[in-house]
Amino acid sequence: MRAALIGNAPVKVGVEAAIRQGWDAIIGSDGIFVGMSGFGASAPYKTLYSHFGITAEAVATAAEARLKR
Repeated sequence: MRAALIGNAPVKVGVEAAIRQGWDAIIGSDGIFVGMSGFGASAPYKTLYSHFGITAEAVATAAEARLKR
């Protein structure tokens, strides 16, 4: 499944409006995860996305930083 989804991508990023659980099997332990860091948060999605940094900008910044390593 992992190879079919991401192949040999140099940067592996998981984006989820939830926790990282389960993503390591796809992105690997060195993959980038943009999502929530805990359970129980309750608010409108825009508020939660802002609080947890789940934004296109955050994904792009993290991927760009990884490419520069």
